[in-house]
Amino acid sequence: MKDLKPFFNPKSVLIIGASRQALSFSFTILKNLLEIFYQGKLYIMNPNANDILGVTSYHTVEELPEVPELAVIVLGKDILEIVEKLGKIGVKYIAIQTELKPGTKVNDINLKLNQICEKYQITYLGPSMLGVINFIDNFTTSIIPVRQHIMRENKNIKEGISFIAQSGGLAGALGWWTPSQKLPISKVIHLGKGYHINEADILEYFLTDGTTKVVSLFLRDITPEIITAVNRISLLKPVLFYYVGKNDVAERELEAAGAISVQNYIELFELAKIFLWCPAPKGINLGIIGPSSGAIHLIVKEMRKQHLSLAKPREEARDIILDKVGGSTCAFGNPVDYWPPEKFVGIKICGIYNTASEVLLKDEAVDGLILALEFFTEIEFDFSIYAQLIKKYPKKPIIVILIQAEHEGAKRVIKSATELKIPVFENEVERAVRGYKLLYDYYSKIKKRNKN
Repeated sequence: MKDLKPFFNPKSVLIIGASRQALSFSFTILKNLLEIFYQGKLYIMNPNANDILGVTSYHTVEELPEVPELAVIVLGKDILEIVEKLGKIGVKYIAIQTELKPGTKVNDINLKLNQICEKYQITYLGPSMLGVINFIDNFTTSIIPVRQHIMRENKNIKEGISFIAQSGGLAGALGWWTPSQKLPISKVIHLGKGYHINEADILEYFLTDGTTKVVSLFLRDITPEIITAVNRISLLKPVLFYYVGKNDVAERELEAAGAISVQNYIELFELAKIFLWCPAPKGINLGIIGPSSGAIHLIVKEMRKQHLSLAKPREEARDIILDKVGGSTCAFGNPVDYWPPEKFVGIKICGIYNTASEVLLKDEAVDGLILALEFFTEIEFDFSIYAQLIKKYPKKPIIVILIQAEHEGAKRVIKSATELKIPVFENEVERAVRGYKLLYDYYSKIKKRNKN
């Protein structure tokens, strides 16, 4: 496996072609590094400038005070000559982020690049790549804006999702965009042409990267190398993918290799949080707690579609729920429909969820729990009640669905649930339930593959 760490977390970096022209790609890459307070040594090279944004600009590679660990080329010409010069001074890692112009003889460029890099033992990315965003180690080569506050929120997280996109725009957007429920992101990369290092190589790198727990892929092309790599990595880490190409055979082969197909692009992140935060389910029997029969029926309908079952708690559990919760709770103790509550008071509602959750999670017949919350701001629902329950029952997934929840109240729940690493879905009953099924299927396949 190739050592790709210098592309994601170099001790020193040289930007060749950094521009003084504000809002240009070659200006933004430098601006990003300065704004996120990159801690390594930063060098730039532009023969027509003495400094840019306060950083000294060197005119030739020979003037550099040291050999940088990584060189990033954003200059639009003389690529081969620059790579040759970098090789001569000892640079071993190069990211070529220059866009190849229409009419360029791609095969000739590729052949000559490989020859030069083989001669000097250089590992290179690109060309035509948007770059890398490494949130955890506070580094980026993105040529479009990366926001400091997003980098700060993800800095030093222990584990998150890593994203490979065969689209510069979709990869780069993670520099300023966050999902509705913030989830930790480790690394993002768009490889462009990827002649030397391709997506399969990055997958192999993510396999050994301790901060990558889940991988999401946006694919336009599925290569045999990607399928082989996924076959290896999916045994240890979930790989979600969304494919927009037309090769149905390759798509089926990727699924057979262990990749998990999602239904739309946003699910690469929305479902990733289930795989990131939820433990492996032991079974398909779910407990449901909800404020109305309507909300519960929505969940149950999707459960039938996904071949999931309602758990059948023991008689002791049913008796406690009937006694402590009341309302129109069914005689079976699950699902727990507590409508109407005695009062629309946060303490009362929290007490219902706390009691019912404790009883259902304790019961051996219940493999996981789905909470439906359908409330307004006055209820003041305190989601911190689940902190102790998670510690007490760490092996049972808990998923939350907000159904027609008033905005301010929803914000509070999402914030506290995120702190507890509990996935929340707003008005997305089907996605939440299907996510549980995908989680169950993934770990069931892992067990089966490990036995074989």
